Amino acid sequence: MQTIPGYHIKTLIGEGGMAKVYLAVQKSLDRPVAIKVLDASLNQDPIIQQQFEQESTLVARLSHPNIIQIIDKGISEQQLPYFVMPYVKSVSLETVLPRKDISLTRKLNILIQLCSALGYAHRNGVVHRDIKPANILVDYDGHAYLVDFGIAGYFTANKGAANASSETTDPDQERIMGTGAYMAPEQHNGTSHTNQLSDIYSLGVLMHELIFGVVPVLANEQTYAEQLTDKHQMTAALRPLINRCIEANPNQRPTSVDEIRQQLLLISQGRHLQGNRWGNESTRDNIPPNYTLLDVLKENPFGATYLVNDPNRQRFLVIKKQNLDHLGNAPQYAAKLTQVQHPHIARIFGTGKNPRVFISAMEYLPGGSLQERLTQSLSLGQCLTIAQQLCNSLACAHSYGIVHGNLRPSNVLFAEKNHLKLSDFGFPAHSYGDGTHWYQPANEPASTGADVYALGAILFQLFTGKLPVPDLWGWKNAWRLRKAPAKVRRLILQIIHLNPRKRIASAELAGAAFNQAQGEQKTQVLEKMVGI
Repeated sequence: MQTIPGYHIKTLIGEGGMAKVYLAVQKSLDRPVAIKVLDASLNQDPIIQQQFEQESTLVARLSHPNIIQIIDKGISEQQLPYFVMPYVKSVSLETVLPRKDISLTRKLNILIQLCSALGYAHRNGVVHRDIKPANILVDYDGHAYLVDFGIAGYFTANKGAANASSETTDPDQERIMGTGAYMAPEQHNGTSHTNQLSDIYSLGVLMHELIFGVVPVLANEQTYAEQLTDKHQMTAALRPLINRCIEANPNQRPTSVDEIRQQLLLISQGRHLQGNRWGNESTRDNIPPNYTLLDVLKENPFGATYLVNDPNRQRFLVIKKQNLDHLGNAPQYAAKLTQVQHPHIARIFGTGKNPRVFISAMEYLPGGSLQERLTQSLSLGQCLTIAQQLCNSLACAHSYGIVHGNLRPSNVLFAEKNHLKLSDFGFPAHSYGDGTHWYQPANEPASTGADVYALGAILFQLFTGKLPVPDLWGWKNAWRLRKAPAKVRRLILQIIHLNPRKRIASAELAGAAFNQAQGEQKTQVLEKMVGI
């Protein structure tokens, strides 16, 4: 048994090829935790040590409700590395598979949650490399968790299907990592051939086993015939999706986990959801009756946000409902934005209002938020592209007399990898669970100038990983930005100046400055390439 200061280890609850997992109590907070400890027999293997260390580093950077966070790490008194996670009373999907009492809708719910976690990991450049039932936990409320990133690695998303992992400088890159029955064909060639499309293959195998009871290589026509008697329409719709995922040629698979998730939502038609307010409120709020609820994106005391299907136009929509006492300027701004089509402003298709709530219908942006991407390191070019797009969208909004008033990374959404759109104009700041004005200058009302400051605060965070501190002279913030190019550093410091009169006057001027900075950066890259 291990001895770890600050923790009382109670019992062994899991064991794998690399590590053991113990149930323990964190003494300082008197709460149960799970502690993963590297197996003593592997402690002298430098590659295994590296993988174990990498798992804690990777997961610590990920923050998603379907990924269990890491809260501590260290070395035990037996000189074995460990890391600590909140304890979730759960079972692995492996133990769920043989059960006959799990409905198809519950299985779809697990798969939709798994896609949400894996899609998030992929958007942050992390490929799991070992998707299988044993690495999916399900708690007693039906909440699913993706775990065991022990052989995970980074990938470069813009290199295409044959793209190599970022570990290509590792002499041991051709090690084969994964679990045989779930590995993509290219994964057998080594880690340098493994990318997000390999995870999609493994996900397809897992989906097949969960839905049809066996992995694809053990299936026959009788396997599928037996399933068609139960919920046959949904099962029949799942089969071609699964077959696409397990194509031997990576280029024939779905291009992203988000695409798979959207297809699962369409197949489920909301049947996987329980206990949400849509059913009771949609008729009362005059939502078109043919709009089908697909997913609940958010519900809190101030309102709710839903993903729905508009069958007339064959598109997904986001329906946002906000209580009337927490609206700010959102209604009048949304009315103006229905007439605005800008490449970096989320489209508003329509609005409505009744004695209970304000309702807006906007386009669905599947690429996640900028908040999610703050966990990864972005290149200078990516940061400058984000800066340009934010400046352009704010400049357009300001020209219509629209002040955002709550600009922060969670309101910056992506239509695709490098194409962002601003949303939620005019809603009050800190709608729920947050009382700190992180992205607004203290004691300054909502204004175009305050929006410009928020833009600078976001860019400061992209470059440093932290938010700017109240710094009248700018020295502390300048030190934190020391790794940014001098021109970019001066520009951001001017944008976040606490004195509005010394701040860059408009988003348009800031955009012009960032355009010039990006042009200079491209010139420098070109000069290096041609050896000037």
